[in-house]
Amino acid sequence: MRHRSSLALLFLLGAARSLPTPNDCAALASKIKLDFPFTVNFAQYVPSNTTIDPIAEGTNITCATGTPPAQPIPVAFCRVNLRVETSESSEIYMETWLPDNWKGRTLTAGNGGLAGCIPHADLANGASLGFASTGTNAGHNGTSAGAFYNQPEVVKDFAWRGVHTGTVVGKIVAKTYYGRDCGKSYYTGCSMGGRQGWEAVQNAPDLFDGVISGAPAINLYAHLSYFGYVLEPLGFNTSNISLDQWAAIQAAVLEQCDDLDGARDGMLEDPSACKFDFTELVCTNNSASTCLTAEQAKQAATLFAPLTYNGTLIHPGFPHGFEVSLISIMYSELIRTWLPEAFRYLIYSDISWDPTTFTLADALNAIQGNAGDLAAFDADISAFRDHGGKILHWHGLNDDFLSEEISTLYYTKVQTKLNSSVAELDEFYRYFRASGVAHCIGGPGAHLMGQWGQQVAGTDPDDNMLVRMVEWVEKGNAPEYVRGTNLEKRSARKHCKYPKVNHYKGTGDGSDEEGWECI
Repeated sequence: MRHRSSLALLFLLGAARSLPTPNDCAALASKIKLDFPFTVNFAQYVPSNTTIDPIAEGTNITCATGTPPAQPIPVAFCRVNLRVETSESSEIYMETWLPDNWKGRTLTAGNGGLAGCIPHADLANGASLGFASTGTNAGHNGTSAGAFYNQPEVVKDFAWRGVHTGTVVGKIVAKTYYGRDCGKSYYTGCSMGGRQGWEAVQNAPDLFDGVISGAPAINLYAHLSYFGYVLEPLGFNTSNISLDQWAAIQAAVLEQCDDLDGARDGMLEDPSACKFDFTELVCTNNSASTCLTAEQAKQAATLFAPLTYNGTLIHPGFPHGFEVSLISIMYSELIRTWLPEAFRYLIYSDISWDPTTFTLADALNAIQGNAGDLAAFDADISAFRDHGGKILHWHGLNDDFLSEEISTLYYTKVQTKLNSSVAELDEFYRYFRASGVAHCIGGPGAHLMGQWGQQVAGTDPDDNMLVRMVEWVEKGNAPEYVRGTNLEKRSARKHCKYPKVNHYKGTGDGSDEEGWECI
């Protein structure tokens, strides 16, 4: 009797099944069955410690910018690449990576930017941790919104269907390969991928059990409209305020606000507490060469003030503390490309639209029209809550591309819609603000949190969002903080769960991790 029980336990744990082989992987292509047209482009077994460089392969060449460097993948896996039709005029390309060390879970990875590539680095991270991991190109190749021009089905793939279809197919592929049902289903994404995660939470509440949404591009058209709004007074091609003047603005902000959190470390833990007055930088007879004219001070202030039009809040503005990187992003090629492309190919379907003609009427049209249903700003997430799902939402306070204040606004919107206390939201939805962290990764803060590809500090739940999410979903161990690491500074910091904020009670410049307390 004891012998029979032991065998049953081994079967339930999956220990009795032999590891997959290269032959199993090669045979998988002919075994996959779907209810819609598809093609298996290849199914190949990848030995452990192999480096897959999608740029060198030519499969990701149009999405090279911002892609993490390729690294050896420590586990062996079966790599499956498919083309799946999503309508008569649209299709996705996707990959599912099936590791030998499968833990019975699935992971879907979202896309970044305009999303025309498979997120291989996230698949590598997921497979290394034992997830059957899936990612798609979100229905188009490349990073131009031109793919959406008069193509509503392609926009639909980008908005939500690419993630949904990829997840469903990925689970079928995993079940076919491993010969048993998949367990819990997880999602991770940042920026546009963060928006895709919220889209699933709001509109497909039973698709995932755990969702990690970082720096999400929710209320997408508010972000895009903001770019047009601030570039009009500042100048579309060259800022009316010099970089030296912006550096002086940032220095003045930090002089006034840096130690409000108890430490003078060049980062603001609670930017909302910083009530900076630009008038102190306005030129006088004895002013420094970097002083501002009254008009320049007025122009600079537009970046940080709420933007409203006809009684509608368009955008809450940016927080202070990283003015130099913020203005650099505003004049980057990315923004100067995104703004006209979004209005030409998505909002107005008018390729002659001129960004220099932008007005707040355009902003209102964009937000109210919500072309392609891309906003992902619906606050009623009760169905996901009732499904038992968990959400880890985070945003860097030095995000110079998508303002963190929109994430805070959304959290408040959800709280109001669900009529919930913080403690009630904590049961399934927790939001973390990460000081000094730029867009998705980088910045002067403790920015490595297990949130992007193989750029991780470790696999301890405190150091790795994905591992922590599994602990929360499957064991009930919810995160009280998200711990980040800065390898260059050899420092770490626990980023607080909103609405708590970090305050330093230690000594020195804030480098003592244990000197910080969430209050």
